Amino acid sequence: MNRLQRIAGHVNSGMAGQELYLGAQPTAAICTPEKSEDDVVICCAVRTPLCKARGAFKETAPELLLATVFKEVVARTKVNPKDIGDIQIGNVLQPGASGLTSRMGQFIAELPYDIPLSTVNRQCSSGLQATANIAAFIKAGIIDVGLAGGVENMSMFPMMATIDITKLSAKILDYENAEACLLPMGLTSENVAAAYGISREVQDAMAADSHKKALEAQK
Repeated sequence: MNRLQRIAGHVNSGMAGQELYLGAQPTAAICTPEKSEDDVVICCAVRTPLCKARGAFKETAPELLLATVFKEVVARTKVNPKDIGDIQIGNVLQPGASGLTSRMGQFIAELPYDIPLSTVNRQCSSGLQATANIAAFIKAGIIDVGLAGGVENMSMFPMMATIDITKLSAKILDYENAEACLLPMGLTSENVAAAYGISREVQDAMAADSHKKALEAQK
């Protein structure tokens, strides 16, 4: 810590009479509740309907789901697609290193080929991470307009379908947390609910409250 303060002294050498301290400081408006002229703004948020596994969308490819959303965003915002500086899509189970279907969806939606696209896998929060990344790019001045989202079709690409346990090291069995990585998320949620006593009624009440807040936010 003394070394850090020495470095702070070098950095702040011109700040005579002020206490020198090196510490984390808020650097972006997206981290604070105060409004700013350079705030990043979400202009449109749309999604396809959510369906049960092996339900209405069981044979609808992810690239078609994504293209539908891309087209709707452009239609609602009237944004010029040539102004979109980057696209990021979150997904976990897609083939082709996760980027194949997203890039196809971009072209099916007739978005320009020269808009760069990347995908991010942060498990259940992949779409949120993609949105945060695009917001950070805008905040940093890398792009002015970006498109972010997430796509998945678990009926077509089940969670465990891409895992070949014969290619995993037997060493994972020596480490409890490493072995637990193979536990399906469905079972994980059941275990968490049991461990913390979260009943179905509590979950339903929280879901209803979440939908209520979403409706209020749209008014």
